[in-house]
Amino acid sequence: MKTFSIVSLGCPKNLVDSERLVRKLELEGNEFRTDIDGCDTVVLNTCGFIDSARQEARDYIRSLVIFKNEGRIRRIVVCGCMPQLEGVAALAKDFPDVDEWFGVRNDLIEPRHLLTAKHVAYLRIADGCDRHCTYCSIPAIRGPFKSRPLEELLVEAEELAATGVKELVVVAQETTFWGTDLYGKPRLVELLAALEKIDGFRWIRLMYTYPLFFDDALIDLFAAKRKLLPYIDIPLQHASDPILKRMNRNVNRAETEALLAKLRDRIGNVVLRTSLIVGFPGETDEQFNELVKFVELWKFERAGVFPFSAEKGTAAAKLDGRVPPRQIEKRYEKLYAVCEKHSIAWATKRKGRILDVQIDGPYIDENGHRESNLFLGRTWADAPDIDPIVYVTGLNLEAGALLSCEIVETEGCDLVAVADVC
Repeated sequence: MKTFSIVSLGCPKNLVDSERLVRKLELEGNEFRTDIDGCDTVVLNTCGFIDSARQEARDYIRSLVIFKNEGRIRRIVVCGCMPQLEGVAALAKDFPDVDEWFGVRNDLIEPRHLLTAKHVAYLRIADGCDRHCTYCSIPAIRGPFKSRPLEELLVEAEELAATGVKELVVVAQETTFWGTDLYGKPRLVELLAALEKIDGFRWIRLMYTYPLFFDDALIDLFAAKRKLLPYIDIPLQHASDPILKRMNRNVNRAETEALLAKLRDRIGNVVLRTSLIVGFPGETDEQFNELVKFVELWKFERAGVFPFSAEKGTAAAKLDGRVPPRQIEKRYEKLYAVCEKHSIAWATKRKGRILDVQIDGPYIDENGHRESNLFLGRTWADAPDIDPIVYVTGLNLEAGALLSCEIVETEGCDLVAVADVC
């Protein structure tokens, strides 16, 4: 039996690929280890979405090559989105010490070895994308949108619940489009309603929604306050109509604001998360300021801000009106500060309240030291890995437990809490 480990970069959708690959290798008789040091083989599953992600992958490869040259690992395998996008031949020339390369393998029905905490799992309901936003390389990497059948997803979800998963995070490149290619229309509401009926799940979190397909039936499901959390991840990218048109988003500001108003009005305790791009080709000072005012108006509780990256092969890379890098950086810093302000304001308003907090595990400092009475958790408002956290004081708190906690302080966007079982 040979030993192996895996390093998974990028988004949760990529993590699901890694989990399937780990299980596949285990079924072939190999032993999985979490620590790469001393393994026969280390697999690096890369992200290729933007240049900074590919640079991160290259840095990891260089680190693994050092491990290999020191005799601490024997083989290096690099897979995923970066070799799929850039091609194996060119990468193999740059990194001759890598033993094997391959791109994206859409093994959608293979079993998984979960790499998340035991109480959290992702359910990828589709792969690929048909939107063709001009800045995005996903269609070139993953191909057209391909939904997984309802029955298949429910079987996998039942299996995850049986292993003790309490929080199911539903992901795809675009979740609200699910079912269109199989059934002729979006059927996400039906899928989510079926997932809510599965015993074991406490929270169902929906990610990567698209405003064009966010209908009243979906809003009603959120408003019902069963297992589907009032947490809406809706990447908007911009607010200026000319920029939205250049991005090929197929939605305008008026339509977006009508939807946001519905979400705020009809879903109690709703938390809105969005993603925004600054410095898109042709973005003027006036259009950027419009975006800032839009964020100030809607006060998104969670937001990711990204500087425009001209990705090779995308339509946006050929557009005129390129914004100078220094100007992009200034706009990024300004919008990031505005978004952070609203996230901090939301956290500050929680001080003194009692909130349900799901415990993710013990707090471990940068030196690997574990605090005996300090734990990390999340509220309904926080998706794994990308959102703020809750520092919880308590004794013998178990990962996966949902506890009533008093919020006693804030640290920036994060909360500090005391569990009622102390």
